[in-house]
Amino acid sequence: MLVPAVAQARAGGIAVSGCEGCHGGPGAGKLDMIASPANFQPGERVELTLSISGGYSSGGVYLDTADIGDLEAISNQGLTEVASGLVHNQPKPASDGTVQFRFAWVAPAAAGSVRFNVYALGSDGNGRSSGDSGLDGAFDFVYGCTGKQYFLDGDADGVGRDNYSMLACENAPPMTYAAVGGDCDDYRKTTFPGAPELCNMLDDDCDGMSDEDALPVELWPDADGDGYYDARTEKMGEPKVGCAGLEGWAAYAGDCKPEDPAVHAEAEEVCNNIDDDCDGDVDERVRPTCGEGWCRREAPGCDLEYCMPGNPVKEKCNFLDDDCDGLTDEDAELCPNGQTCAAGSCVDSDTVALDPMNTPGGGSAAGSSNGPTNGGSSSTSSSDSSGCALGGGAGHGAAAILAMLSAALLRRRRGHRSTP
Repeated sequence: MLVPAVAQARAGGIAVSGCEGCHGGPGAGKLDMIASPANFQPGERVELTLSISGGYSSGGVYLDTADIGDLEAISNQGLTEVASGLVHNQPKPASDGTVQFRFAWVAPAAAGSVRFNVYALGSDGNGRSSGDSGLDGAFDFVYGCTGKQYFLDGDADGVGRDNYSMLACENAPPMTYAAVGGDCDDYRKTTFPGAPELCNMLDDDCDGMSDEDALPVELWPDADGDGYYDARTEKMGEPKVGCAGLEGWAAYAGDCKPEDPAVHAEAEEVCNNIDDDCDGDVDERVRPTCGEGWCRREAPGCDLEYCMPGNPVKEKCNFLDDDCDGLTDEDAELCPNGQTCAAGSCVDSDTVALDPMNTPGGGSAAGSSNGPTNGGSSSTSSSDSSGCALGGGAGHGAAAILAMLSAALLRRRRGHRSTP
């Protein structure tokens, strides 16, 4: 007889740019999520409670599951269903410094795992961005199977990094994840516990030491002494065998300007009309910008004087700062009578009402940012804000929503190279 596997919860905390650009500095706070029932199976509907704690007066949230299962808003919880997930439709008041949102989720018919990606904001109620904190977190659950922890394996060497893990079904590792952790350099395929130690000034076998009993490596001429040989023509000149760090020689390709020691792979890109990091792009993401909201533009070069902002237009209910005044969807009468602009759409006003008592939901499967709880653990990333306020007005609430949605899209584009 098969014994059904219980649902297991793990909050595999992620540190991503959830609210960056709008909330960017050190902050305090934590996220927790509990499920009711604690043990749920494929096809079952479960109610979850998200808590945003940190002595706040109000808060907001955007969350998604990467289209796994069906998310449902619960009446009077201040959440609105959007195409990609759930988002608050106005700041929700706190109770004893904690803001709670209840929502429902229906598991798919087949056994599997789900990650709830959470991008939250907590406000001290001062009406300014300086009182807001952004928190990012991820909460993992499995249903209909036994859970196992897997580790992100960015370089595909079979060993993942310890600080970025995910709970999934046993014998079903997520794509780009490995069953074992311990990789001390997840960007280098030849570096992992047990790897051969090479004479390259690196800790190849992750034992805390470099080049002990090391094997020599192939070196190529390095005219500018930056540690990289010419990547454009590949291996020019005659090689020799030795250890990395030998003056005039390099063990690594990646120099697109071999006469300039400041230009090579891994160099920091600065705005100077040069491809400093040899990735084929010039001054990417470092050129000055001008304008607010929809009008923000990037200068064609490194001189801010030549940056031309876009032209403002009439404000619409669309998650954008159309009139470029630093506020989003803030104007009155953006929607027909009886409707309210919430989450970038005109919705019936009675659907955005909040539970005045802020009644928390129940449940027992939990992940806590303070450590393991019922088999779960989590960490969260938080930041003080500097640019968007989570105030009591509808305009500020929509601005916060826009920041979180934009950050969620940015995270999906970035992939897994950034270290959380």
